[in-house]
Amino acid sequence: MTGSARSVEDTVQEIIAACWSMTGLPYDGEPVDQLEHALQCAWLARTAGAERDLVVAALLHDIARAPAVAGLAYDGPKEHHGEAAARWLRPRVGRRIAWLAEQHVPAKRYLVATEIDYHRWLSEVSARTLVAQGGPMRDDEITAFRSNADWQLAVRLRDLDDRGKVPGAVVPGLDEYREELIQVVGETLGQAP
Repeated sequence: MTGSARSVEDTVQEIIAACWSMTGLPYDGEPVDQLEHALQCAWLARTAGAERDLVVAALLHDIARAPAVAGLAYDGPKEHHGEAAARWLRPRVGRRIAWLAEQHVPAKRYLVATEIDYHRWLSEVSARTLVAQGGPMRDDEITAFRSNADWQLAVRLRDLDDRGKVPGAVVPGLDEYREELIQVVGETLGQAP
């Protein structure tokens, strides 16, 4: 279905269904499943007063892991889950949110390259996946990353990603984000929500 033929409600339902498909899905050895992680990240963004686009990006940044999307369990040298997420998200929630979701992986590489202590704060899993994702950024990659006006938001999303791994954390469910999803999907599809 193309963007013009797609309704806001159908698209929001598709996104929510993709999120639900992450229930119970292992998070590569982390102590929470994929949906718990997404909900924790979104709630951390919301409670920190983040703007709407960052809250939605926090909720959807790992959507390529969802079986209903791409089911990417592991990142490879040719593509990481952020890139696959961005491809799926762009026609649904717009370029900015898709870019933020994509850049949460390069933001880790950026922080490892630019902050001396950052690497030691990574979870064991995140430190291991850093290698498959390209390791620390080179100087030219840092310059390119910083050339986007939203690069600092991508770094904030990375921080949310690093912190949203608390076993048993009690956070609101997907319905908490329905209004934001309706807004961004409506804007992306050019339909008033």
